[in-house]
Amino acid sequence: MFKNLMIAAFSFLTFSVPSYSQEFSLDSIKAADLPAAAAPAPAVSGPAQPKDWTIIFYATTKDALRYSFVQSLLELKSVGATSGVNVAIEGSFPVESAAGVVSTPTVRMALGSAWDDATLENVAKNAVTKDKMISESVLTAFSGDIVSRELNANTGDWKRVAAFARWAKAAYPAKHYAFVIFGHGSGIFDAKKNPQKGTLMDVETKDYVTLPEMRTMMASIGHVDAFVMTSCIMQMGEVAWQIKDYTDVIVGSSELMWSSGYDMAGLVNELTSSPSVSSEQLGSDIAKGYVDRVKANKLPGGHASVILTSRLPDFGSKLDAWVDAEMALNDKEGISKGIAGVSRFDIFGFTLSTSAAAASRVSISGDLYDFVSIVTENTPQATPAQQLARQRGQELMNFISNGLVYKYYYTGTSNTGYDFARSHGVSVHVPPVKMIGGSWDAFSKYLETDYWSLPFAKETKWGTFLNWIYGRGPIRR
Repeated sequence: MFKNLMIAAFSFLTFSVPSYSQEFSLDSIKAADLPAAAAPAPAVSGPAQPKDWTIIFYATTKDALRYSFVQSLLELKSVGATSGVNVAIEGSFPVESAAGVVSTPTVRMALGSAWDDATLENVAKNAVTKDKMISESVLTAFSGDIVSRELNANTGDWKRVAAFARWAKAAYPAKHYAFVIFGHGSGIFDAKKNPQKGTLMDVETKDYVTLPEMRTMMASIGHVDAFVMTSCIMQMGEVAWQIKDYTDVIVGSSELMWSSGYDMAGLVNELTSSPSVSSEQLGSDIAKGYVDRVKANKLPGGHASVILTSRLPDFGSKLDAWVDAEMALNDKEGISKGIAGVSRFDIFGFTLSTSAAAASRVSISGDLYDFVSIVTENTPQATPAQQLARQRGQELMNFISNGLVYKYYYTGTSNTGYDFARSHGVSVHVPPVKMIGGSWDAFSKYLETDYWSLPFAKETKWGTFLNWIYGRGPIRR
């Protein structure tokens, strides 16, 4: 009952736009050197008896995503903490007081018991002011769950994310952990700190978690059973490789995500009713729930997948074998057809202001299975080298669909106009049809992170393969 009430209250704000609500602009890219903000650390009297699960939810939602974050809070509060599940939350959003004063607090919460339907309906009905700000009444309603409140926090600092997650583990220990992040994402595109791009981007401080920082962040946090990204474009091989040692499954999307996000009430209910659920099944249910929402709200399309981190080493071996066969074959015509035809994703958010075709041409993110499939289909079988390349390509595709990706859910088409049925749940950097700046070297001036420094590029042969395509020198391992 509550879910329908809440969706009615927020649908005009949360279901009508992708979570990546600002498009890429080269003119806006700037460097920023900002001090790290210390996360609040309230005293903990000592670990309680561990529950079965703790949900650790972190959000950087100081912009239009604030409505979706509040929606997630209300969903979580519709179930609340249960006998088997803790819910620890930290997030930011601008609020407006009754006197019209606007501030942007960062709040840390530990949810108590559920609200009744009447309370949920009342909070949802009054959550948005006439100025389209979040009403201070929301925080007043949650006052019993708020552990700390802070102004001017840099929520995009990886140290803060890690400090919160460590606190959640210490204060609310459990046998298993589901770590949910909610904020703008850009996959491998770590632009120089700016207000339009970044993983867990803070639009006020212009800080965000880069891919190298993501690995450091997870090393600081430690193992979680499921890592769930309500963040655009993040389900990439390069991202998964960063966090493979710190989680069992990775749930995310390769395309812009709808800001409605995942079903948070459903997550708590499942963990309560099925505490022994496997990480794989949990990830599958979370991903399916996202796509079910896309369908229910009649949105153009969406997809989500579950990557098994235990399969990433074998995936790397299969990828290397295919790269070796392709480079030995030296058939760049087939590679060119793959570049021209692969299903791509709107990594720069261009479709929010221009055409799907333009976004596809400049995209540097493509579905790996689809790319290999096109290259393989355009490889003749006349010679042993060609036959080997086709065999290695088929082996890689089979491993992606039957090994690496546990489940892939989809509906409709991508922002760039491709049927999501062509995708298989993991994307990588595929050279674009048209490179922004005219060359990789020119484009790389906008980047915070050098692509070839990423472990995925160095520890698999994908970086070598891309250098071969781009005509660059061999990669340093």
